[in-house]
Amino acid sequence: MISYLRGIVRHLDQSTVVLDVGGVGYEVMLPAIEAKTLRTQLHREGEGAADEREVALWTYYHVAERQPRPTLIGFHERQNREFYELLLSVADIGPSIAARSMTIPVCDYASAIESRDVRVLGTLPGIGKRKAEQLVASLKGKVLNFALLPPPDIDEDVPQTPVEDFISDVETVLEGLGHKRVEAVRMIEAARRRRPDLLTAQELLEEIWRGEQAA
Repeated sequence: MISYLRGIVRHLDQSTVVLDVGGVGYEVMLPAIEAKTLRTQLHREGEGAADEREVALWTYYHVAERQPRPTLIGFHERQNREFYELLLSVADIGPSIAARSMTIPVCDYASAIESRDVRVLGTLPGIGKRKAEQLVASLKGKVLNFALLPPPDIDEDVPQTPVEDFISDVETVLEGLGHKRVEAVRMIEAARRRRPDLLTAQELLEEIWRGEQAA
């Protein structure tokens, strides 16, 4: 099992980073709050040192029977990974939903659980009211130490990858497969209504295929 990686950043987008570890590239999925932290770190180090920017991540290794390949999920702090693993102990919250829901600092997430703030929890991607209530019922009293963690050091003005870039890329792919533009736009809008948290072209295409197969 891979639980820790230190390597040079070769690629970073909204939800994944590729780390060069001794000449081997590891693709690591990043919860949104972890991606923001990493972008801040790299931005402060400067663009000129791109080939020498080394980062370290604590990782969660996930493999499922129906999953074509294993997934690595990365965290800057070991405590953040431990909090993620606690989320997995809650009924109906699997690795993907737990990672998608981590859009706010762990300290704020844990504070919402400890204060029974179902409203805040319910707004997190993939959670909703029912899962928010399950989080409180299962974890209240178990995450106080995480609520006391310092917030991550994030610069909100760090440039982000424009969302529309990958949507345009998906339109191009669909048109290349023979779909008319109006049809491509319809498929994209339907997929984004079902999954508004999608952040990459690959995720969007996979959701489009799932929707078309279910139709």
